[in-house]
Amino acid sequence: MVVLGPLVLDRGFILVGDMVFVPDQPWKDAWTGGDGGVPRAVPGDAWVSLLDSVLPGAVLQRLILLATLIGAALGMSRLTAGLSFGARAAGAVLFVWNPYVFERLAIGHWALLCGYAALPWVLDAALKLRREDASPRVWLHLLLPLAVAGWASPTGGVLAVMVALAFTLSRWRRAAAVLALGLWVNLPWIVPAFGNGADQLSPDAFGVAVFATRSDTPWGLLASALTSGGIWKESILPADRANTWLSLVSLAILALAVWGLLSRRGRVLLPPLPTALLAGTALVLALVGAVELTRPLLEWTVLHVPGGGLLRDGQKWLAPWVLVACVGFAVTVERLGELTARRAPQSRNWVVSLALLPVMALPSLAFGLGGFLSADEFPEQWFEMRQEMEQLDLAEELVVVLPFSTYRRFDWTPRTILDPAPRFFPGRMVTEDALTTRQGTVGGESALAARVRATSDGDELAQVLSEGGVRWALVHRSSDPGPTPTGATVVSAGDQVSLLKLPSPVAEPAYAGHWRPTTYAVLDLVVLSSVALTLCSAMWARGRNAGYRRVLCKQ
Repeated sequence: MVVLGPLVLDRGFILVGDMVFVPDQPWKDAWTGGDGGVPRAVPGDAWVSLLDSVLPGAVLQRLILLATLIGAALGMSRLTAGLSFGARAAGAVLFVWNPYVFERLAIGHWALLCGYAALPWVLDAALKLRREDASPRVWLHLLLPLAVAGWASPTGGVLAVMVALAFTLSRWRRAAAVLALGLWVNLPWIVPAFGNGADQLSPDAFGVAVFATRSDTPWGLLASALTSGGIWKESILPADRANTWLSLVSLAILALAVWGLLSRRGRVLLPPLPTALLAGTALVLALVGAVELTRPLLEWTVLHVPGGGLLRDGQKWLAPWVLVACVGFAVTVERLGELTARRAPQSRNWVVSLALLPVMALPSLAFGLGGFLSADEFPEQWFEMRQEMEQLDLAEELVVVLPFSTYRRFDWTPRTILDPAPRFFPGRMVTEDALTTRQGTVGGESALAARVRATSDGDELAQVLSEGGVRWALVHRSSDPGPTPTGATVVSAGDQVSLLKLPSPVAEPAYAGHWRPTTYAVLDLVVLSSVALTLCSAMWARGRNAGYRRVLCKQ
C-alpha cells in the first residue's frame, strides 16, 4: 500500500512504459502468438483479455499490482519460515523494496514482476524436493508458481525454472522432472517462439549494447548490479541511487546479505553450492553484455541461438541474485538478534529496525515511485472510435497504426507509453517494433514493420501497405505527425484518432486462414486445463482425506 500509495483508490489507468491496461481488451490471435509475431507478452495478454471481460480493466490492473507485491512478500516470509518474525519481515521488505522492483515498475514490466514474485515460492518447493520430500503436495506447490511465472512472461518462466533446477540438480531424476514440468507450463510461449521464427527477422545484436546493465551508483557497475540496480534506461533511474549516502546504505544492506549467505551457524536456509551456482549464473547473465570483453559472446548468442534475444536486457536476470540476497539479509538479522539477546536481552528489539534499511536506502519507491506513477483516463473519442471499428467488423483486418512509432507521447498523459492501440482497438495491428534510443535504433523482428519503417513518403507507404495486405490505417492526431498513405479515404476523423480506408491491397494478409491461431489456442487450453485439473484433483483429494480423518477421530 505504501509503494502504490493513492494509486490504489484513484480512477483511471496507471500507464507507464510497457504497462498498458485498457478498459476492455479484445481477444486477438496475437495474445497466443497466432499472428506470427514474437511472443513477448504470450500468454500474459491472453489472461488479461479473459479476465477484464469479468473485471473492469482499471480494477484488474490494481489487483495484479497488489497481488504481485503482496505475493512476493508472502513468498519470502514462507521461504524464511524457520526464522523469527523480525528476520522474516526484513527479508520480505527487502524483496519488495529494492531498486529492481523500482526500476521494473518505472519501465512498466509488470509481467516480469509477476514472475519475480513467484521465485520465493518456487525456491521453497525446490528446497523441499531437495530434502527428500517428493510428495505430490510438494510438486503441486512447485507447479502453481511455475505456471504463474511462465504464463505472465517468457522471462519469468525461464527465471522460475532456473531457480528450481539450481536446487534440484543434485537429484537428477527430480531435476529432470522439474525441467519437464517447467517446459510443459511454458509451452504457450515456447511453441510460438520456435514456430514463428522462420517468418521473422533476426534479433538485432545492437540491442546487447543498448540494453546492457549500467552503473546507477557512484560505486561502479558491479556495485550497482550487486545492489539490484543498473537498468539500461537512464531516464527512469531513481535519484536515490546517485546519492552517495543513500547508496552507502545499499552497500551496507549488501554486506549484511553476503554475511548471512556465508554464515554457516544456526539454521542454514540455503545450501551453499546451489546458492553459489544460482547467484553466479544470475550475475554473469546480468553483466556479460556490459563488459566489452564478453559482449561479443552475447551478441553471437542473440544472433544464432533461438530465443537468445531474451538475454539482451541484462539487468532483469538479477532476479535470482536478489532472491538469495534477501534470504541472506534475513539470516543476518536473525543472527544479530541472537547475539544481541545474549549480551543485552532488553535491547534485542533494535534489530527489528534493520527491516527499515531498504526503505532508508530507496525512499522514492513510496507513493507511486515518488509521484512518478499516476492514473490517467483514455479520451472519450477513443471509445467512440472503437465502437465504429467494431461496427465495421475489423477484427480480422490488418490495421497499420500511424505515425509509425513504438512509444508515444499523448496530450492526455505526461509519460511516454507503449502505444495502447493494439490493446484498445479491434483489428490485427501493424505497429513499429523497433526501439529508438540515444545510442541508436534497435531493429525489430517484423519484416512488414521494417518495410513500413523504410518508407519515405505517402506513395511508397501506400505501396508497401498494399503489398502487405493492409486495408486500414489508424492515425494518432495527438502525437507527432508523419506521412499518411496516398489514396486513403477518411472514414472517421476526430481530435485524437482517425480511421482511414486504403485502396484494395494487391496481396492477401499474412496468416489469413492460417493454422497457427487455432493450434496455439488449443495448446494453451490443453496446458491450462491440465494444470487446473491437477490442482482441483489435489484439493478434492485433500478435502476427502480431511473428511476421513474427522470420521476416524470421532470413532
